[in-house]
Amino acid sequence: MSNEENEERKDIDMDKKKFIKPDGGYGWVILFVAFSISFILDGCMYSFGIVLDEIKTHYNATQEVANLIPSLNTGFLFLSGPVSAALAKQFGCRPVIVAGSLIFSLMYFISPYFPSIYFMKFSFGIVGGISFGCAYLTNFIILVDYFDKRLGLANGLTMSGSGLGNFAFAPMTEFLIGKFKWQSTMLILGSAIFLCAFLGCLLRPIEYYYKKVRQTEDIDDAIDSNEEPKKASFIVKNLFNEMTNFKILKLNTSFLLITLSNFLIFFVYFIPFIYIPIRAKALKIAQFAWLIGIIGIVNIPMRILFGIICDRKIIKPIHMNSLCIFVASGCMYTYFYLTTFYSQAVATALFGMAAAGINSLTTPYLVDIVGSEAFANANGILNMFRGLSCIFGPFIAGFLSEKLKSNLYAFVFCGTSLALAGILSTLVSMITIKSKQKNKTKSLELNSV
Repeated sequence: MSNEENEERKDIDMDKKKFIKPDGGYGWVILFVAFSISFILDGCMYSFGIVLDEIKTHYNATQEVANLIPSLNTGFLFLSGPVSAALAKQFGCRPVIVAGSLIFSLMYFISPYFPSIYFMKFSFGIVGGISFGCAYLTNFIILVDYFDKRLGLANGLTMSGSGLGNFAFAPMTEFLIGKFKWQSTMLILGSAIFLCAFLGCLLRPIEYYYKKVRQTEDIDDAIDSNEEPKKASFIVKNLFNEMTNFKILKLNTSFLLITLSNFLIFFVYFIPFIYIPIRAKALKIAQFAWLIGIIGIVNIPMRILFGIICDRKIIKPIHMNSLCIFVASGCMYTYFYLTTFYSQAVATALFGMAAAGINSLTTPYLVDIVGSEAFANANGILNMFRGLSCIFGPFIAGFLSEKLKSNLYAFVFCGTSLALAGILSTLVSMITIKSKQKNKTKSLELNSV
C-alpha cells in the first residue's frame, strides 16, 4: 500500500472519530433485525437441552457424551469470536451474518440423519458452532456502530430477544417432540434459523449513513477509494492480524480480569439449561419445560431494565455484573434441594434475572473498559475465552454426575465456578472505583490551580 493511501486511510479514521452515531433512524431497523436474530438463535440454543434427552436415548449414549454436543456448539460459537470480528471488519456484518445463518440452518437439517452421535458432534457441534457464532456475535458489533447514547437500551432490547426466544421455543420444542420425532423437530428449528439469512440482508453497513451525512466530496472520494477491491493476500493478512491481536490483554488489567471472569462464568453457564429439566424429570415434575421458559420470560424485562440503567448511568455496568454473578451462584448452590415446581420456579426466576444481567451488561461494560474503538477486538477475545470454557464445562458436569451418581455435584460445580467469577468481577469493580476517585482528585487539583 502506498504512502498516499496510508495517509488517506488515516484521514478517514480521524474523521470517523468525530462522526456522531445515528442513535436511531435506520438504527431502529438494525435493532429489529438484531432482536429477531437473537430471538431465533438463542431460542433454539436454550431449548436444545429438551432435544438432547431424546438424542441421548436414540444413540444410547451416556450423559457426558451427549453433553459434548451442546458443549461443542456453544464452545465453538464463542471461539469463533476473533474469526467473526475479523470477517466483519474485512467484509462487513451483513455477509457474515447471512452466510453464518445459512450454514447453521444446514447443520440442523443434516445432523439428525447421521448414523453415529460422533458425526453429529462434528456437524452440529463444531461446524454449527462456528457458523452460529458468525451469525450471532456479529449482531452486537453492528449495534455498537449505530448506537452510542442509547447503546445500553439497544443492547438490552436485542438481548431481550434471547429471553423471549427462550420462553417461546422451550414449550414449542417440547410440543414438537411430543407431536413428531426429534429429527423432525430439528428440521423445523433449522427452518426458523434459515429465516435469519433473510433478516441479515436488511443490515445496512454504517458506511452508507456515514457517507450520506458527509459535507465534502473529498471525504466521499476517499471512502470510495477505500472500497476498491483488495488483493487476496492483503485480505488474508488483515484477517490473520485481526484474529491474532491479543495485545489488549497485556495493556488493560481490567480487561484481563473480566476475561478470566467470563471464562469461569461460561465454564458452567449452559449447565443449568441441561440439568434443570433433568432434575425436574427425576422429581416427576410434569411442567419441566416451563422452568426453562421462566428463565426466558424473566430475561425479557430485566435485560431492557439493565439497558435503561446503563444509559442513565445510575450504576456502573461492571458493578451490576458482579452482583448478578453472585446471585446466579447462590441459585445453583441451593437448586438441587428444591423439590417442588413452585420452589424451582422461584429459583429459575432469580437465575433468569441474574443471567439477564450477565448477558446484557457485557457490551456496556466492555465499552467502558476498552472504548468503542477497541470493542470488536475485545469482544472477539472475550468470546474466544468463553468458547474455550464452554466446551469442557458441561462435559465435566456430566462426568461428575455420572461417576458420583448424583446431579447434585453438577449444581455445586456450577455454583463454585460462578462464585470465583464473581470475585474477579468484583476486583474490576474495585479498580473502576479507584480509577474514578483518582480522576476526581486530579480534577480537583486542576481546578484549585
